[in-house]
Amino acid sequence: MKDWQKKQREFEQVKARAKELRLRLTCTICGEKAKLNCPCGTTQYCTVACQKIDWRDRGHRTACKKIRDERAAEAARAAAPTDPPSPPKPVFYGPAPRSHADEVRARIAAEHEAARLRRDANPEREPASARWGSRCPICLEEWDVNANVMNRPCCFRRICISCEDKIPIEAPCPLCQAPYPRTAAAHLALVRRHVENGVPEAMAELGDLYNGSDVSNEYGILRSTKKAVKIYKRAVELGSVEAMFELGRLYEIGEGVKKIDKKKAMQYYHQAADLGWAKAQNNLAILLYFEERHAEASRYYRLAAEQGHAEACANLGVLYENGHGVERDRDEAKRWYARAAANGHEGAIAILEALNA
Repeated sequence: MKDWQKKQREFEQVKARAKELRLRLTCTICGEKAKLNCPCGTTQYCTVACQKIDWRDRGHRTACKKIRDERAAEAARAAAPTDPPSPPKPVFYGPAPRSHADEVRARIAAEHEAARLRRDANPEREPASARWGSRCPICLEEWDVNANVMNRPCCFRRICISCEDKIPIEAPCPLCQAPYPRTAAAHLALVRRHVENGVPEAMAELGDLYNGSDVSNEYGILRSTKKAVKIYKRAVELGSVEAMFELGRLYEIGEGVKKIDKKKAMQYYHQAADLGWAKAQNNLAILLYFEERHAEASRYYRLAAEQGHAEACANLGVLYENGHGVERDRDEAKRWYARAAANGHEGAIAILEALNA
């Protein structure tokens, strides 16, 4: 072999090692910088959320266990005392047999393809916020529009209330591993720091505190709806749907603003409704209904009801029962009442009992 051929081969080997190293430093799911290594050593992840996607949706859990079992078996065989040499195997002339690793790769590829087909058949809704997506990052359940959510004050990422209740108060944040603030003053300091960094969800929460939430006194904040409106407007400029909804509500009832302005309220409700916020869609439909714009009201009621909003389901049932904006259909009204009752709407439960009677 000539010298230039040796150098070329060495260069190709160096490039292959560098490429393998780059792949081991990036997340298998999203391509971000990897921080977690899979026990099998074949994949890496940037966060636990990416690992859950690969293990649950893409079927890596089974492949990982199989690879680890094979390695353990190989290690056990290597540690076992050597047997006497066996007679030479008969020579086999023909194509080489397929290795077991090829079968594992084929099975993994089939599981990935099946997961892709499931995602294509059931696409997720476009999230109203790019920061917290359409699912809880811990349990991976879709957000329930009828339930409360919690913002973690350390990283201001959102989790569902059931996951928040399961996290001990002394435990670090499961998303960023930062300690949870022990006092209300420390909590408020974190919120204000995120506000200074331009986090819209933090601005909306600070606006809620000034708007007079139940825990405002614990934080030493005096209620000021005018200041809340000013903070909400800053959050709206950064795209906070919660702030859009709260501003619309304040303009609707005339708090913190000069006067009641239903037109301004509908404007803010429209902004949040177009981003898929179910509460804003329901409130906008209520205003449209009282202006006797029943067809538009039914459209926004339906958008919120399809997301599972209990009050919107009940209101849509009223429209079908009375024939406002839609064709009168008693069976369809019962169906929407039943859906609202399933989500715990007491009025729908009473109406459904009366209709069935």
